[in-house]
Amino acid sequence: MLYDSIVSVGQSRVQIGSFNDRIYLMSYAVEDCKNINLADELIDIAVQEDLSKIFAKVPAEYMVPFLSCGFEKEALVPGMFGDDDGVFLSFYRYKWRKEQRNRRELDRVLSVAESKKGKGNIKSLPENLQLCRLGHKDAQALAHLYGRTFETYPFPVTDSDYICQEMEAGVSFMGVYDGNHLVGAASAEVAADGISAEMTDFAVLPDYRKAGLAGALLCSLEEDCVKSGIKCFFTIARACSYGINSLFSKGNYNFSGCLINNTNISGSLESMNVWYKLGQKQSH
Repeated sequence: MLYDSIVSVGQSRVQIGSFNDRIYLMSYAVEDCKNINLADELIDIAVQEDLSKIFAKVPAEYMVPFLSCGFEKEALVPGMFGDDDGVFLSFYRYKWRKEQRNRRELDRVLSVAESKKGKGNIKSLPENLQLCRLGHKDAQALAHLYGRTFETYPFPVTDSDYICQEMEAGVSFMGVYDGNHLVGAASAEVAADGISAEMTDFAVLPDYRKAGLAGALLCSLEEDCVKSGIKCFFTIARACSYGINSLFSKGNYNFSGCLINNTNISGSLESMNVWYKLGQKQSH
């Protein structure tokens, strides 16, 4: 499977390719605000590569040039950059990419999730299950778990070498073992500035989905992040999943917006919901 490439445009880090049929501005370098019009640069690349969407995560202070070029704000995470909020912006080159055919179902998923707001997730697990931090020795098991869970995924998480690279880059993986079998996992991708963390890569085998593994994994990752001084948590969750949206709502995350037809996951392009939670120091 040919995944999208991660490259530099100016000083910024972007993912580009036909797998997700998009450009994703993953990390925006402020220098590019002064030296180039990054929004225009990304649109030019999208035209050259005939990609249907550009998705950008930028500090709110720098979103005006993007809005001026036709980007739309789809979600906002307060305090993502400390004193500044993070905004999720999208540019659609084709009308079809912005059409949500399953809008009624996605609204139902969100309604169910929000009805569970703040009810809390189970932290403890059955005695036969062990929760632990994962390292390089677990990379092969992680890749196998993700391969069994997702038909497609926006990043090559079924490649153990990629998982090892992520670990070396500071991504924290937690997992749940039943004996020698890895049956659940998730990760926290901490931003370079150490202020925010994306809670992501949740996967639990079907036979274990009623045992509270995802909740225990989320709580464990959050506790680790709090110890590191991280003040802002967010996730980009499949909008069609009752389980994952309810997980974050129960964990007292706030719904922030929907990224339309954003990600190639589980076999097709899916819309993704953004949820966030702030640490105590940033709560109002």
